Amino acid sequence: MKTASNSRQTILDRLRSIPIDAPKADPIDRDRLVRYADPIAKFTEILTFVGGAVHLIDRPEEVSEILEGFEAYTNARFVASLVPDVITGNFHCEQVDDPHYLAALDWAIIPGEFAVAENGAIWVRPENMIQRTMIFLTQHLAIVVSRSDMAMHMHEAYRRIRESKHCGASGPDFGVFVSGPSKTADIEQSLVIGAHGCRSLQVFLMP
Repeated sequence: MKTASNSRQTILDRLRSIPIDAPKADPIDRDRLVRYADPIAKFTEILTFVGGAVHLIDRPEEVSEILEGFEAYTNARFVASLVPDVITGNFHCEQVDDPHYLAALDWAIIPGEFAVAENGAIWVRPENMIQRTMIFLTQHLAIVVSRSDMAMHMHEAYRRIRESKHCGASGPDFGVFVSGPSKTADIEQSLVIGAHGCRSLQVFLMP
């Protein structure tokens, strides 16, 4: 493993040492960037179009009340929650040291840093390898994010990431834009939901 790692680093170092003359990108004309009169409505439209569901709530208790309406949630055996003040799960990630144990996870409830109206995505920042793996292995995913943290477009989203306290000199800590649920139509042009990720995505927009 160490040899493979060293070989990879050697290749990367060689690539970085090759001078590349490329013209600089034109500066962004911010006056031409998209603006939405109702960014929450646009976010809801896009996320619904790609198969997710959006719930506007005013109380944390509403998350549990809404999820109780889904058979997949009421029948779930293992629920992990990184938002304990909203839902207390019965699967404690801090006690897991092997991501393989997450294969049995039915639901994961996680916080979102902010949402993006343009493409219906949510920026999430798992703190460790178990949390990172959980996002992709859980059968169903729920994200809780403040609707006041709504970026209009990806230009604004990346600005927020760069200005975040979690962004160092070499770039941000691990994070990922989530929109879903997982889907693919590679096989005979037949749409399959949950092929390589969560089977459903519920997004809760809190005040």
